[in-house]
Amino acid sequence: MSGWKPVLAIIPYMILGVSLLILSGHILNVMQFGDEQANQLGLPVEKAKIFVIVTASLTTAVAVAFSGVIGFVGLIVPHMVRIIWGADYRRLIPLSILGGASTLLLADVIARILMAPQTLPVGIVTALVGTPFFLWILRRAKSEVFW
Repeated sequence: MSGWKPVLAIIPYMILGVSLLILSGHILNVMQFGDEQANQLGLPVEKAKIFVIVTASLTTAVAVAFSGVIGFVGLIVPHMVRIIWGADYRRLIPLSILGGASTLLLADVIARILMAPQTLPVGIVTALVGTPFFLWILRRAKSEVFW
């Protein structure tokens, strides 16, 4: 199905889900201290975890059901944003949303230009860019933890 009808159908769900996730930035910041510390700061940790997981899962489900799975964008962009702008979730979540959208737009433009007049699937472009970056992140994490 094409046109604006499917877009209009998911807008309320995306607005609700994204708004709740953005508003949960403070909760996520507190949870970075660990369960015990967050609990001592007055956060009901188990309820907060369930809230964030359910909200993120349902918002992701709506996005994937509408647009399909685009590999690596959800893994790469938040890491790039965290490296550039820090780990404050109040900034990280909105910037990840904008960065993910921008990354997909750029990947789509590249996919359309590379093999014009044919169109390369955007997932191939994101995988070609994302795989080396993801391997770099894994190597960096491994060197920080193990070596």
